[in-house]
Amino acid sequence: MLGKPMKSIFIVGAGQLGSRHLQALKAVKSPLDITVIDPSALSLKIAQERYEGIAGEKTHRVRYLCEIPRSFDAVDIAIIPSTSNVRREIIEGILSRGHVQNMILEKLLFNHRDDYFRVNDLLESKAVKTWVNCSMRTMPFYAGLKSLFQGSQFFYTVTGSQFGLITNAVHYIDHMAYLSGELSYQLDSSLLDYPPIASKRQGFLELNGTLSVKFTNGCTGTFTCFREGASPVMVAIASPDVLVMSKEWEGKALISKKSENWKWNEVDSPIPYQSQMTSDVVTSILTKGTCNLVEYDDSLKIHLTLLEGLQHFLNGKSENKYDLFPFT
Repeated sequence: MLGKPMKSIFIVGAGQLGSRHLQALKAVKSPLDITVIDPSALSLKIAQERYEGIAGEKTHRVRYLCEIPRSFDAVDIAIIPSTSNVRREIIEGILSRGHVQNMILEKLLFNHRDDYFRVNDLLESKAVKTWVNCSMRTMPFYAGLKSLFQGSQFFYTVTGSQFGLITNAVHYIDHMAYLSGELSYQLDSSLLDYPPIASKRQGFLELNGTLSVKFTNGCTGTFTCFREGASPVMVAIASPDVLVMSKEWEGKALISKKSENWKWNEVDSPIPYQSQMTSDVVTSILTKGTCNLVEYDDSLKIHLTLLEGLQHFLNGKSENKYDLFPFT
């Protein structure tokens, strides 16, 4: 009796995030043929050590390469966890050499405006179903809040110290879009701190201060990152009928409802590791042909409203004008 045919997975970029995606694949029950690609032999070695260091399925086949193969058979899923400045080149390189059925991209997507539209055209022409890894909508607790806030105006706040405001703002804006069913919003950058600071990822920038958004349907969000201290990240969402406070550092949340006389109830709200979430997303795509991540064309709109507003903020303050988005 023949075993199940192996599904083919590419991971292009074996750094911190890429290695976590690889670890996650070990929990996928169906046999996988995994190819990990990175120009850095050291990154590949670390990714291999992390993969082999955890328990999981023994049926997967894994190979490690320093460059994309010149040609390859159809790939079921390609995961691209690279930085924003090289992601378009990687996507074009893969799709010029073989067929990819599905793709998962990390945020922030690209650092040039044109890249968003050129990649969109390429993905459509090659019929590649593509999602962006804004993962709050896949986390059980955050996904479950949709039933509480759908159809109502809500106020969404995030506060914390040194958590990477811009790289994480897209997660919170995407979660607001998911809860509200609305993609269109305006950005207010007037309370951001200047000048920017160096990102943890070399060659990119970050910002502190407060960033605000207002969606067309009236939902409003503020995201505040303190430049100093160690305040943990807290997410709070309020509507006329529901209050939620998510204490991510404890894996607990408080929920208060008008229908229950505003009594506070504490619930578990664990934040899964990336190395847990990817296995669920990949399994869903392989078995159902879809997943709960945001689709590329929707994420394009969310990204560009954020990044164009931030570019305008920087260029209004800096003598040196930015012709790109210096974030990842």
